[in-house]
Amino acid sequence: QNTHSVLGVFLKKDTLIMDIMKSFSLEGKVALVTGGTYGIGFAIGRALAEAGAKVVYNCRSEKSMNEGIKNYAEAGITEAYGYYCDVTKEKDIIALVQKIEEDLGGVDILVNNAGIIKRIPMIEMDAAEFREVIDIDLVAPFIVA
Repeated sequence: QNTHSVLGVFLKKDTLIMDIMKSFSLEGKVALVTGGTYGIGFAIGRALAEAGAKVVYNCRSEKSMNEGIKNYAEAGITEAYGYYCDVTKEKDIIALVQKIEEDLGGVDILVNNAGIIKRIPMIEMDAAEFREVIDIDLVAPFIVA
């Protein structure tokens, strides 16, 4: 059947879906997705863009920035903005938020996605590697929020 009853009003299936999607519109919102250049972060960024948000993502390297630009362009997303920022550095985060405010009017949605994993046994990991994981995975979300 191609119609559904909503409060006694019959709607075509496509109309119902569109009406529901309007309820979740992020039109005019700015979403910051840390680590949003690829993988889960990119998938989240793409979903936010499809809902109407302007997507801001950060990365620490030129390689990641180029990957993000390529991924968003290939997905047909024109409202995606990449910034260099190390999420473990409070000064970088303050500067990033100020730059986003200048460029886009501020951040409405934050997705603390950036994270790393060291694929080595813990007994082989040195303290510096462990601190890097803790700083990116635990401290950075606190700083960014």
